[in-house]
Amino acid sequence: MTIAVVGECTRDIYVDRRESTVGGISLNFAVQARRCLDAGQVALVSCAGTDAAGDAIRVALCRAGVDVSHLHTRAGSTATQRIELSPDGERHFPAGGYDAGVLADFHLGPDDLAFIGTHDVVVAPYFRQIAHLFHPAMRAARPGARRVADLLDGADLGADVAGVDALLPSLDLAFISGDDMTVSLLLPRSHATRTLIVVTHGADGSSALVGGKRVSVPAVPVPADEHVDTTGCGDAFQAAFAVEYFTHGDAVAALQAGSQAAA
Repeated sequence: MTIAVVGECTRDIYVDRRESTVGGISLNFAVQARRCLDAGQVALVSCAGTDAAGDAIRVALCRAGVDVSHLHTRAGSTATQRIELSPDGERHFPAGGYDAGVLADFHLGPDDLAFIGTHDVVVAPYFRQIAHLFHPAMRAARPGARRVADLLDGADLGADVAGVDALLPSLDLAFISGDDMTVSLLLPRSHATRTLIVVTHGADGSSALVGGKRVSVPAVPVPADEHVDTTGCGDAFQAAFAVEYFTHGDAVAALQAGSQAAA
């Protein structure tokens, strides 16, 4: 299996700790997918800046075995995400804490699109700041390739996640974080789409919606004294789910694999 992950890599800044590390939805997914994949290749298609964070991102990806041949470097600052961490390890993204940096005006070139088209699976997050990368990436996927989207918490889909209706026809797998209300909005839609919709509920587990039916799996418990940081847990879940599901086609087993990776 070959996987092209298109989107963001960031410098994650922990406000309270005054520390930073490499991260970002797409980078996290790529690294975890590489860990889960017995055979195959994972590539990250993105852009980093000419700062120290950009150098650290490239080093981290190479150490993880992720293909960086289409990780571009542009003059300027790498995207940043500020994070606030509560004592129990729960992460929070403060309002206005995301800066797209060089990603703001980065566009996929012909070589990037051709490269994406050689992969079995194409993955990209969908949110306002990098929506200009999502649609070209999905269009670049070759016939028969699997298309995967991370819709985050659906905030950029509009009221009642109405924007999802335009996206589902082009996707094989869609992830969104939410609660039972989110499930109630999406469950009827699963009747009319071939797309497998997965709703993650954090500590309350996860659900797969297909054909108007819901299958749920609890989260793998983590003892309170072992809580460290929930940043990237959802990305780890998604990568493990996607690898398991596209390998064996079992949604329940994929939910379980995702839960284990998140823990």
